[in-house]
Amino acid sequence: MAVLDHVGIRVTDLDRSIKFYEEMFGFEMIDRRMLTGNEQVESAAMKVGDDNLVFLLYNAEFRAHPPSIEGRPDHFCLIFEPDEFEAVLERLRVAGVLERLDCERRPRTGATGRSDSRYILDPDNHLIEVKVRQPAVAAAGAARGAAGA
Repeated sequence: MAVLDHVGIRVTDLDRSIKFYEEMFGFEMIDRRMLTGNEQVESAAMKVGDDNLVFLLYNAEFRAHPPSIEGRPDHFCLIFEPDEFEAVLERLRVAGVLERLDCERRPRTGATGRSDSRYILDPDNHLIEVKVRQPAVAAAGAARGAAGA
């Protein structure tokens, strides 16, 4: 079975993006360096959970996506335990991030089942779904319900 190892995200200000992912989501930067053979791309590896990374990739020629959905990759989802989810949403609210995108908190479906989530935009307008992990019992019931539909 395949496992997602990492996601690479182009950014226009590496220090700003490192700060955003550290302060909003609690990610730890575990490596920062120039990549060899990649036309002056500087990379910061941000640890997500035990086995996953988000690589923030900077080059002076990279440009931010427009805030609209045109020309932007769709999204990726970050899932948090319930208490951590509420704390993340509060940090996003205080930082003004929730005001950048008109998106309500509502249940959405993903690999861990159906639970509340909210979409946000990072400083370069990457769309991120911030989702709460539902209890294992509820996730199993949601998976059975989806299989029976």
